Amino acid sequence: MKSFLVLTILLSSALAGPAVACFGPKLYLGVPEGTREAAVAAVAILYIQEKTGVETIQVSVPAGRGVAGVLEESLDMILAPSPVADLPTLLKVPGGPFLLSGRRPLDDLQFTTVAPALQNLDHLLTTEFIERLMALVEVGTPAAAARQLMMELRWI
Repeated sequence: MKSFLVLTILLSSALAGPAVACFGPKLYLGVPEGTREAAVAAVAILYIQEKTGVETIQVSVPAGRGVAGVLEESLDMILAPSPVADLPTLLKVPGGPFLLSGRRPLDDLQFTTVAPALQNLDHLLTTEFIERLMALVEVGTPAAAARQLMMELRWI
């Protein structure tokens, strides 16, 4: 009986696949290479998560390729150096980049709180904030700098 129990446990352990958690809807933000872009992405991602509960995944994109990704719907949003006529601008960072949106963040019921949250963030971002953020990024990671500064200002 003991050997049957041990065999059953071993067999079920061997056949079990990895558990994949599903914690809700996700958005995909295309981010071109660059320190400023990484820092702005960290601010936007953290703000969206804290204010809406929507997880946003940062996806590295080659320069000039992000807009096509949004138009093809392989990305939901993109950081771009300038606005694009076909894509709504959700965030205008002083000195750039611009956070442009595809269809899903605006039309999908799961994401109805994302655009208003980014509009609020848009009103908070100033040249001074970006300068302080970039100074913090020089001594740490973009995500840590964004969290530190946003907590200091009580935005999150």
